[in-house]
Amino acid sequence: MKKVFALDLFALLLVNVAKAITFQPLVYASAQVYPQTIFPGSDGFVQLTLKNVGTDVADSIKINQVKVDGPIKTSEWNADLGSLNPGDTSTYFFKFSVDQSASPGLYTIQFAIDYCKGSVCQTIYPNAIVNVQAPSTLELLSVSPSSLKLGEKANITFKIANKGEFDINNLVFAWSLPTNYTNFILPLGVGNRLTISKLPAKSTYEITIPVYVNPSAIVGSLPLMITLQYTDKAGNMQLINLVAGLEITSETDFDVSIQDFSQNSLTLVVTNIGSTTAYSTILRVLPSRNFILSPTVAVLGNLNAGDYTTATFSVQALNITRNETNRTFERTFNRTSDLIRVEVSYTDSSGVRRSVVKEIIPMYTSARAISTLRANQTQRTQVTSEGMTYIVTGIVGIVALVLIFRYALRRGKKK
Repeated sequence: MKKVFALDLFALLLVNVAKAITFQPLVYASAQVYPQTIFPGSDGFVQLTLKNVGTDVADSIKINQVKVDGPIKTSEWNADLGSLNPGDTSTYFFKFSVDQSASPGLYTIQFAIDYCKGSVCQTIYPNAIVNVQAPSTLELLSVSPSSLKLGEKANITFKIANKGEFDINNLVFAWSLPTNYTNFILPLGVGNRLTISKLPAKSTYEITIPVYVNPSAIVGSLPLMITLQYTDKAGNMQLINLVAGLEITSETDFDVSIQDFSQNSLTLVVTNIGSTTAYSTILRVLPSRNFILSPTVAVLGNLNAGDYTTATFSVQALNITRNETNRTFERTFNRTSDLIRVEVSYTDSSGVRRSVVKEIIPMYTSARAISTLRANQTQRTQVTSEGMTYIVTGIVGIVALVLIFRYALRRGKKK
């Protein structure tokens, strides 16, 4: 009988203990910081989430104490949060600020949260981690040139700057084009990614990439996507994504040279040295203070890449009186400061009207100079012929004198 009573008493004790263990609150807490990274002098928020995973109501929930690291500033966060039923969740937001002079690093905000059931209370200590980063001091200053031509080989130069007070280590630079444009611009001899081991504070750096523009690329603006990845002072990996606009044009270029230049006429050769066709090409002579070329406009038509054509103009010198000689005219055109300036205008393959100005150094040769040259050559020929005549005559005279002298000697001997 005593054994049965003892067993019943033990079972009752176990039931009471189980009830005591089961019917009690159990509060879990989590803390999330927004934004995930924050700069000195900025504000942030802690999202505190409480959940009662127990089987009884959690009463008298309150923040009893908050511990923060030095550069983190908070207001009075001690507050009563009320009660929380089993299975319920509550969320609270608390604002904080980061001191302007804070160094990059990880800082902790620790809460002490009490909750009770009757006279029994418990305390939990959730932590929030604040990631303070140095202000973004890495900037892309420029991308040049801002436009490229179809079929062109060129250099794209990216200029970046570290405007901060700290060095930037392991800087990885990469550029790319959207998926549908990847073959429009191709790097030559290098990749589209490079690493800079160290970029000192208050310094700039230029990255030059040789590229080739696909002649079949679509003309227009396209986004050039740039990625800068580096390690900051706190050892955190930072990623900066930038987009720069780059224009692909169907511009072409021309070479203008002199084929023939005399006192009365000038013939120019215009060559399309680009990689695209120039439509409705017109050559216009720009005004000069020393001469007039007429007509002032020559219609050249369409010029394919590599094609050339000629344009001939009559020449009239200015500021020269009729009594002045051709020598004055020659001096006028032989001064390298008196360039011939022409404008070549055309329509590119995208329908845009464009123009380019070219300067040509006059290489003038007058008819008088040619005549003088020929006269000098004739005169030298005549002098040479006359000299030979004198020499032959002298030799004949000497021979005659010798013969006469010998004849006289023979007659003297006979006598």
